Amino acid sequence: GSVEPGWPLAAALAAIGAGASLYHPAGTGLLSRAVVQRGRALGINGIYGNVGIALAPLVTFELSSAIGWRLTLWTTGIIILAGTLLFQRVRFEEPPQGQSNPLAHRDESAPLSSRGVLAFIVLCLAATLAGFIYRGNIVAEPALFSEKIFFINYGLAASIALLIGIGGQYLGGLMADRYELRITYGIFHLIALPTLVAMSLLGDWPLLLAGSLYSFFSLGMQPIENSLFAALTPERWRATAYGLKFVFTFGLGSTAVFLVRSVAETSSWSNVYLALAGVGVLLLFFIGVLILMTWGRPARNTRPDPAQPEATSP
Repeated sequence: GSVEPGWPLAAALAAIGAGASLYHPAGTGLLSRAVVQRGRALGINGIYGNVGIALAPLVTFELSSAIGWRLTLWTTGIIILAGTLLFQRVRFEEPPQGQSNPLAHRDESAPLSSRGVLAFIVLCLAATLAGFIYRGNIVAEPALFSEKIFFINYGLAASIALLIGIGGQYLGGLMADRYELRITYGIFHLIALPTLVAMSLLGDWPLLLAGSLYSFFSLGMQPIENSLFAALTPERWRATAYGLKFVFTFGLGSTAVFLVRSVAETSSWSNVYLALAGVGVLLLFFIGVLILMTWGRPARNTRPDPAQPEATSP
């Protein structure tokens, strides 16, 4: 039989998504190994990524209006290919296996302990819940703003909140390079939690302020979270760990749309944020469990003081 016209395009878009998704474990893993100021690098990387997400609809609309959707796809594809080829000419030194992170597993050839595996699972649970709340906010925020913000266009308000949030990624990167990662991770999420409650109660500019603060700290924790994955996993499994992390945060996190739809249809958009705040309480619980499980083991981006004794791995 004949092939439906939409299927080739759908298959091509699926292939684009599969190829683009490879960047997250590979690119994040490379940054975690090859850059000394790991947190700052991960923060800047996140800034560019989120600026791209924010600008993509506008750029796509303008290009499609000017040259059509086919040439838009050709143009973006050529630009991405050119950028990839250009990156191949960049020269940098990647440290030998086992030397880029003296804080993770000292013996890279040793198998992970059961406690180390359990700590990784708890960290994945925390990251999944963080992704769940973030995706839920992305879906619900425009609708909430449309009901409660009247002094500016709700779409502009949502863009402002996101752009302010991007600034948090740079701060998070700086904090990741200076302070203990688990505690900083918990503090960012602890500050973000009341902003979700505030978003369910406020309107107009106070609501925009609360939404901006949530974006600031929810995006700001991302370089801290990625640094924490690097600090608590062996280098030989670093890219795999990031791959699992992004599957959980992007894949399972996207199921937040079902919670958002259910609460919005049966109650209100304000109560969606109370539900997300409830998920935030569970997230803080898992962070507390992670801290207790791994407290005897350092989790920092900075190299340890050689005068201090090495911590043992769980």
